[in-house]
Amino acid sequence: MREPKCFAEKLCAPEGPVIGPNGWLLNVCSFTRDEAWPTRGGDITATHVSRPCQTHTVFNTSTPAAVGIPAALAFGPDGCLYVTDEGRRAIVRVTPEGEQTDFISSFQGEPINGPNDLSFDSEGNLFFTDPYTSSLANRIGAVYGYQWATGQLHKIRDGMAFPNGIVACEGRLYVAETWTNKVWAYDIVGPGRAENESEFCTLPPLDVDGIHGPDGMAFDADGNLYVATYRSGYVYALDSAGRLIESIPSGGESPTNVCFGGDDFDTLFVSVDDLGEIVTIPAGAQGQRLNFCPSLRADHPWAKMLPPAP
Repeated sequence: MREPKCFAEKLCAPEGPVIGPNGWLLNVCSFTRDEAWPTRGGDITATHVSRPCQTHTVFNTSTPAAVGIPAALAFGPDGCLYVTDEGRRAIVRVTPEGEQTDFISSFQGEPINGPNDLSFDSEGNLFFTDPYTSSLANRIGAVYGYQWATGQLHKIRDGMAFPNGIVACEGRLYVAETWTNKVWAYDIVGPGRAENESEFCTLPPLDVDGIHGPDGMAFDADGNLYVATYRSGYVYALDSAGRLIESIPSGGESPTNVCFGGDDFDTLFVSVDDLGEIVTIPAGAQGQRLNFCPSLRADHPWAKMLPPAP
């Protein structure tokens, strides 16, 4: 039995774990949940793999004009950190010097809804979901692709009921749609472009009220997809054909996202909303490293934003 183990605690609405430089794991805190805790909504925090439960707040995405509601993180080809922020209704670019700018905030002159998750392909093109306030009754969620070389933004899909986790992998794009309990797949047909939608899988049904379903996702090196499924208590592992091969308990009711890390890159780091924790779980498989993963660079420029490694 693989028991989840607490890695970081007292995190307000934790989401979006991602491997950072020099052994650090970063995550977001979306909303303030407990005033007695040291974290607040809008915080981006970091915990070192050698010092579990010793968490540092690195910065906050809130501005005088908007309360930050960050949801996910990814490092880009330029060495900057990119943050989806539903409160700012923008993808926020954070330089190694800590400067924050709204990198993407509109499409064809209109504000986007509020982005949730993001993924860079190997060429640096950026795909992201834009679900904020969407639901089964209000299908305004969308998926976009950003062409890195030209700065052009393409709408891939709209009319969705909370498109959530997203992963670009080996010429395909995978998108979790929370309210329908499905993961969709697309062919990446050009820089920032994807077409030919097909259903990758429908996850096990949940007999619960309110929002529930697939959230953040990650691939292992064998092509299996791991889906943190909100309100299920599990991270579901699916093979390349979308068949369920394992249900991995997260230790709480509401896992929100997952990434691989650790010395051998075979540990799952799972954000669990109701616990306010990041937990670690032995994966039994090596993870697929994200494009532009800082663990591949000993001299990654964003290291200057973090404390010295212990």
